[in-house]
Amino acid sequence: MQLQLAYDPAEDRLLLTMDLGERTIGFWLTRRFTELLWQALWQRAGASLDESASATAREMLLTMQQNEALRDHAVTQSPKLKLETTPILATTLKYGPGEANGHTLSLIDAEGCGEALMLDDTSLHALIRLLDECMANSEWHLDLWRPLSSIPGVSPASTALH
Repeated sequence: MQLQLAYDPAEDRLLLTMDLGERTIGFWLTRRFTELLWQALWQRAGASLDESASATAREMLLTMQQNEALRDHAVTQSPKLKLETTPILATTLKYGPGEANGHTLSLIDAEGCGEALMLDDTSLHALIRLLDECMANSEWHLDLWRPLSSIPGVSPASTALH
């Protein structure tokens, strides 16, 4: 599976494009939906962490996981995927644990149609990185939580403008 994410200023939405092998599908992500998705992705990323650890320790572990996943998996946006159908407007997000310690992420439209994605830890962190990079171009100025400032290229949450 290949994922791409881009901001469309005319739509004022993010376009998440997925190459699923047999087909390519796109989802429009609104500002509200993107904020929910961001929270869900980080919640899933932290799901395997020891809950008895301090908040700072958990953030440091998340940072380490993010850096490790990005080192092992290059995140690129090219070549641009071609959509076969009109993108679906995502209105509902369902997420949780997947098979073999993975993650399930379902994007669903108002009619109940959508796609369930099965992501491993690396793919989850790659999607977080794509979303973070795309937010900088969106002009939405969302104040999104992220673990510490040691993720390369990311400003501390207290000073970040997205």
